[in-house]
Amino acid sequence: MTEQREVQTMNLFLDLLPNQPKNDQGRENFRGMLRERFEARLAESVERIWDLPPIILRAPTGDYFVLLLEARELFVAGYFYSCVAMCGIVGERLVKDVLRASVLVEKEGQGKRPREAAFDQLERVETSALTRFLKEAALLSEESARAADKLGQLRNGYAHARGKDSPKDAIEAIKLLHVLIEGTVSVFKDFDIKDGVFVRKGKPTTVVG
Repeated sequence: MTEQREVQTMNLFLDLLPNQPKNDQGRENFRGMLRERFEARLAESVERIWDLPPIILRAPTGDYFVLLLEARELFVAGYFYSCVAMCGIVGERLVKDVLRASVLVEKEGQGKRPREAAFDQLERVETSALTRFLKEAALLSEESARAADKLGQLRNGYAHARGKDSPKDAIEAIKLLHVLIEGTVSVFKDFDIKDGVFVRKGKPTTVVG
């Protein structure tokens, strides 16, 4: 008597490319495959350039800059979910860097900058609380603080895989991030452009090349 076996089906996702031989031919095959993927998205990526806000920053020294470029590149490439998350990461870094650059502690009658180890403890503090502190201390404008809060809320949804409309939310995240940038690290926080040169706000006679 033939035994009857129940047949079950399942859907699988396979990525066996890493099993290919690691040689010159394999590298050439991968280059061709990646080139096709890139070219297939190229037309849409080009159009997204015009959705990015322009920026002018002082010579960047903080960690935020590399992350900012990555956020903008993710947007252009169409990786919207990752873009929202990265925008939130950049916003958090900017808020914490404003705090690091601004805080002095009075000790023995003198204002002293805390050690980096002390600032590192604040990395664990919720960013929304730091944003409120900076706003009340007049280190962040109302507009910048509002943008930081909205960006944090948007990012939290995507960080927990609850994003709903990533193309729309990516544009919103980029815009909110750049509002925060304008109030923190943008050249235009302290300068205007007059007659083709940078002029410090409040001091029209001071000209920066």
